[in-house]
Amino acid sequence: MAEETTEAMFGLVGFIVIPLIMAGLARWAAARRRRGLAAGRSVHFRCRLDGRRGRLLADPRLEGPVFLGRSGNTTAVPRGGEVLDTTVANIGRTMFEQVGLRYRTPDGQVLRLGLATHDARTLDTWLREQSRPALVAARRLPLPVAPLWAVLALAASLCTGMAAGDVALLGKHTSAEVVRVNRDDDSCTVGWDGGSQRTAVDCDTTRVRSGDRIPIVALPWPFLGEAVDTRTTPDVVAVLVGGLGLLGLGGALVVSPLASARRVRLARRAEPVIPPQTVAGDAKGEDGEDRWPGLEDDLSYANLAAAARHGDRHRPGSQVTPPRRGAGRTSLSPSVWVLSTVLGTGAWYFLLLSIGTILDDQFHLGHWRFLVLGTVGIVSLARIGWFATNRSALCGPVLRAARSSTEEGKWQPMRYVRLRRDPGEMVLVLFRPEDWAIAAPQFLQPISQSRGRGRRTVGGPAPVGEALVCDTGVGPLLCEIDGVRYLPKGRATEVAADTALNHRELRSLAESHLRPAGRS
Repeated sequence: MAEETTEAMFGLVGFIVIPLIMAGLARWAAARRRRGLAAGRSVHFRCRLDGRRGRLLADPRLEGPVFLGRSGNTTAVPRGGEVLDTTVANIGRTMFEQVGLRYRTPDGQVLRLGLATHDARTLDTWLREQSRPALVAARRLPLPVAPLWAVLALAASLCTGMAAGDVALLGKHTSAEVVRVNRDDDSCTVGWDGGSQRTAVDCDTTRVRSGDRIPIVALPWPFLGEAVDTRTTPDVVAVLVGGLGLLGLGGALVVSPLASARRVRLARRAEPVIPPQTVAGDAKGEDGEDRWPGLEDDLSYANLAAAARHGDRHRPGSQVTPPRRGAGRTSLSPSVWVLSTVLGTGAWYFLLLSIGTILDDQFHLGHWRFLVLGTVGIVSLARIGWFATNRSALCGPVLRAARSSTEEGKWQPMRYVRLRRDPGEMVLVLFRPEDWAIAAPQFLQPISQSRGRGRRTVGGPAPVGEALVCDTGVGPLLCEIDGVRYLPKGRATEVAADTALNHRELRSLAESHLRPAGRS
């Protein structure tokens, strides 16, 4: 049972805690770079300029911002210009280049920068400002902003130290009887509390014999039933805390300043280059069925239609066939749709888990389970109630629109492209019928999953085509395609409301079947 508890805790840390810590550290590092810019410190952004990898040097030792490419060439990026637009670029290929920022310098040169999301927001504001003269009163050059790996090392050292302090202060210091000596892995099976608790700890197998008593520390909650020895574990923890701490401090105080100074020297000695003019709209291809279009910033109907056809041909897994419910009907039963719409929230899993763990304390949480899991259950119930209240307002207008006639004025013709991230997530990208080949997307409407006519298929429309669209007035759009009315899965999204965010979502949907290493 103790092993099951340990595995459950490691699973919780691996799938929930660590990703949250990494995301928080990334946001914190971006915030530190933003504050470093405001304080006049040296900040070197990892980015691309017109497709070339390198770093944008915002350094007080230079006359202005300079892009230093990997080839050693430099390009001046003067401040005080105009940010023309921001679009999504290179989603799924690297964690650093997520937003493309098109910047026009004061002399009229247009540059295309690719940066991480939060860094792009920082530079969006910083590049618009006029450059200010450096303050003469500074006696020493402030240290550059520490890199993320140094921050991670310091954070790991701090977390390890806090865990060790928790064990040292809240753990139970006692002596345990050696039950068995395991010479193969240099450990001993020990028992304490009258033999009711047993576990394996590190020990000196050359000196310890069965029946001897050795000092141990019984771990506190949530690792009840586990213990550590007092001979080797403190040394290992001290090495980890000290090593990670020295690594982080060395990166922040030594490695980062030296690397920053080296880049400044290279930028001063390098030859400036004239950035090439960017060319948009290339690599579209004549055969939209088999060739993957180079989307870049062109998310027109023609490109997204080619991406949808390509995805249907080459995506592994379940294929899309027409729904089992034929023309003149909805894609799935209205009653089933109402239930899934009103009650279709993942909070049910947390509610059932909390109730089951409270009733059956298999993780040995004791009275803590009522506080921790009771809070989780209450929050889950609140989430279920809010979700049901919010979604129930959609049911009436959608069902009335599904029963209405297409001859009414509410139904308007539009063109669509059907994209999907997985078989259970389909999105109709709707376009105005005018100038359809170069038209920009207007709405994103997720549709509910239904059963297809073929075996092991999902029901859905063809990848591209025409649809009759009805605005329900409460957010969702009802789409009729080939006589079948596809019930929505949530509210529609207007692309123009947040162009950068919705373009990122579009690219993610269109590229979800491609390998991260490159495009086919």
